[in-house]
Amino acid sequence: MSAINPTQLNEAPLVPRWRLWIDSCGGYLLLAGNRWTLGGVNHERRADICVRADLPRLAGVIDRSGADYFWTGIGSSDRRILISNGQSLAVNGSARLTLHLPSALSESAVLTVSPPHRFDQHVDAVVLANETVLVGPSPDCHIRCRDSTDRTLLIRRGDRWIAKAGLAGESHDLPPGQRTMLKTLAITLEEA
Repeated sequence: MSAINPTQLNEAPLVPRWRLWIDSCGGYLLLAGNRWTLGGVNHERRADICVRADLPRLAGVIDRSGADYFWTGIGSSDRRILISNGQSLAVNGSARLTLHLPSALSESAVLTVSPPHRFDQHVDAVVLANETVLVGPSPDCHIRCRDSTDRTLLIRRGDRWIAKAGLAGESHDLPPGQRTMLKTLAITLEEA
């Protein structure tokens, strides 16, 4: 696949999105789908993932195909590139964005940006959520809460999220805007 046509991206609707706030851990943008635009922050908000950096309004696209992730820049010479775990995206500008695939049991990925740059909406990372997201203290979790002693599995069912605390824990709906306690984690999910 060659370069992306920016005109087509401007017409595409934003993907389903939520903000997840975890007490003593941070804020995360959860994005559903298999294709996400990335760019700098602007008032028209044309990119799915906005970074407070010297990026163009539309810098490129991240695609998921099965468990594989690909980056395609907007430039005419940019090609579709397979992104490996821990690899930085080939983005024009000073921002360094890295894709992490912490769990072999989930096709979800985490996108981080190196300081001093930040994601828009005051989130610490962006989770490209497939069906499950693992939250906990270990390196194989999508969202690392180092002070937590428990693991929590977040499961997406359409526009709804369910949380299961621990391997044998009960399932709890995560209604948007409501703080939910799951063992040692306090989670608030909201539509973004």
